[in-house]
Amino acid sequence: MYLSKYLILSLLSIICFGRYVVNADAGFMKPIPRVLCEESNVKGCKIRNPCHNLAAVSGDVNPIDITKMYEYAIYQLDARANETSVNTYTIQFFKDQENTGFQLLTFNQNDMLSNNSFYAIKMDPIKMNTKLMENIEFNKEGFVFGTLELTFDARSGGGDVYYSCSNVRLQKRNATAKSTGQKIKVQSTLTLTDGKGRQRGEIESDGLATEIIVPDLIHHEATVSSEDIVANDSDIGQNNENSNHKNNSSNLSIPSMFVATLISLISLLIIRK
Repeated sequence: MYLSKYLILSLLSIICFGRYVVNADAGFMKPIPRVLCEESNVKGCKIRNPCHNLAAVSGDVNPIDITKMYEYAIYQLDARANETSVNTYTIQFFKDQENTGFQLLTFNQNDMLSNNSFYAIKMDPIKMNTKLMENIEFNKEGFVFGTLELTFDARSGGGDVYYSCSNVRLQKRNATAKSTGQKIKVQSTLTLTDGKGRQRGEIESDGLATEIIVPDLIHHEATVSSEDIVANDSDIGQNNENSNHKNNSSNLSIPSMFVATLISLISLLIIRK
């Protein structure tokens, strides 16, 4: 009888909590994503839905100078790698309120096989991407707003497809900033382009630990001559929201509390019988 009780409780726990367990994988650290993906906050590493949508990008954004080489940073929480896996990363740009992505980079996971690992990805200036430049038009302030979407396809390694999105503003020069941003440590760097805007073939990381700078977010309408910089903190928002940069982790605690309460009540009923 007691064995049956404990068996029932175990099954209830699996059923109730199973829907909240999501295999974590990877996400942007630079540019700053809508939902953070880092050691202390892995929520943004677990997203299984594409982030781009037709809502207008608003709120704080990552400024990206299209005339300079750009360095992405990725936190890989779970590599989902095995001897035969060919997991891939893809980075696309989606123009504001458009649903067609322009591929900037795509590369195999290659030797990026460690869990809880940090990588920098170097790319030639965006202005060298001819297809993208032919399809965007800068506004009178010299800006193009949109979304950078990172896709980590880990199905080859037994995982799923994971997404990470950042609100960005492409511009032809950097904004003057009071802050130099924040330094983060990466364990290795991949250089994916050849200096002429073309993607190289087989890529391996250099295996050299280094630090890179993650610039602070700026206000949506900040001019490039202003010092309109906002703090880089954890209140970045949900991956499917462009205008509401608030942390909704408290909302997720409500279902968890309900499940815990439900299990406690059922446990008491079973034990009393």
